[in-house]
Amino acid sequence: MTACGVSVVKLSGSLVSPPSATYLRGLREAVEKVVAAGCRLGIVVGGGGTARSYIGALREIGVPESILDEIGIESAVLNAMTVASALYPRSPLEVPRSIREAVTDFEEGLVPVMGGLQPGQSTNAVAAVLAEAIGARIILNLLKGVSGVYVGGPPGDPSAKLSKSLSYDELEAVIRDKRSLAGTYELFDSVALNVVRRSDITVRFANGEDPGVIYRVLVGGEDLGTLVKQ
Repeated sequence: MTACGVSVVKLSGSLVSPPSATYLRGLREAVEKVVAAGCRLGIVVGGGGTARSYIGALREIGVPESILDEIGIESAVLNAMTVASALYPRSPLEVPRSIREAVTDFEEGLVPVMGGLQPGQSTNAVAAVLAEAIGARIILNLLKGVSGVYVGGPPGDPSAKLSKSLSYDELEAVIRDKRSLAGTYELFDSVALNVVRRSDITVRFANGEDPGVIYRVLVGGEDLGTLVKQ
């Protein structure tokens, strides 16, 4: 086993939306085990399908992207409220609406659970800034439907291969052509990448459909998915 110190867990919104009691129960158990092992956590949750469904309908009728970003933010906050409620009292029920509020919760020994913060910024960027603010050395980025970062083609393409490790520059090449529309910040984005690069924060992408992976990676040191570092 390994001491994980301070970590940020980034949950794809699709893992918790639509909500599953089984998943939320497993998530609560995993977080309790990680904290009992002496680790400190912050959590950030994406908007997932909730955000995409609302944004898709509104985009069709011409609503500006900046407004759609606000819809995405509130969708992510709703998902964060769901997770925070499942983790209470380990996490405060009030979802932090700024990094400063999250840091205050963290310094009080709690596990802050955040959603989105501002238009044009993905929840991956929120996770990166939170990691920087609380001194986390790793972001565990949990995905649904994929096992990590694929190169050579999209997941499911016969030519695509799961990469076990990437540098920041190699990850940048993977995400370079992805569009940054509201609700489509799928893997990572340039803002998040710039933050982890400047603070030398490691990012591990892994499948999060079994929430027990949080303990297995952060405490057990299991080598899953794709590791991104300098």
